[in-house]
Amino acid sequence: MQVAAQINNYIESVPPGKIITYGDFKDLQETKPQALAKALGRLVKKQVLIRQAKGAFYRPKKTLFGSVGPADEELISFLTRKGDEITGILTGQSVYLQLQIATQVPSVLTIASVAPRRKQNIGKIQVQYVRSYVDEIQEADIPLLQLLEALRFIKKAQDCAPDDVIQVVGTKMVRLTKSDLERLVKLAKSYPPMVRALCGCLSEGMVESIQVDSLRGSLNPYTKFKVMVSDAVLKNKKAWGIM
Repeated sequence: MQVAAQINNYIESVPPGKIITYGDFKDLQETKPQALAKALGRLVKKQVLIRQAKGAFYRPKKTLFGSVGPADEELISFLTRKGDEITGILTGQSVYLQLQIATQVPSVLTIASVAPRRKQNIGKIQVQYVRSYVDEIQEADIPLLQLLEALRFIKKAQDCAPDDVIQVVGTKMVRLTKSDLERLVKLAKSYPPMVRALCGCLSEGMVESIQVDSLRGSLNPYTKFKVMVSDAVLKNKKAWGIM
């Protein structure tokens, strides 16, 4: 089968709005990389495909109101996954939107990435990357990591106060199973001291686990964390050095 026909068959088999990359044409990428690049370039010129970013394209969905690009979920999947591997998770202000703590849409999308990556533009969206504190991201851990990421950026949260963040994260932690809460505490050990202190403070009393004590033991007893959270929301904060 000719290169163009092979590419066209694949494009027609995927729904409009799905992001297509060179990796979707693995055989051609290995055997005929130049022909693949030229064929995709011709489809962009014909507007059969729209270039979303370098090496990424999509077939636009035609509607009465014009062409529609990839859905937010598709873009996020493109930015945080590579095949079956999870390479990052949303963080920063986007986490507060997901957890319904805030309503302000961030001007820049922030992703905690396992591997260092440079800032980039995906269409009209600016994307920046920060360090992920876990080396490997499991699907089941994502909801737990989002809680830790919410605590990580608590002092930079827009459209919400530290008390709001603590209340929502605490409510979600109370609803976790014992095993999930223990897993959360274990993941927290990879995070900076402030996150460990907040997680330990919130976890204390929720489950009988030596891991909570191990979080306390990982902290310098003389270190103070200026989070500006109220006593009413975090009653045992002084025991964890939280101000």
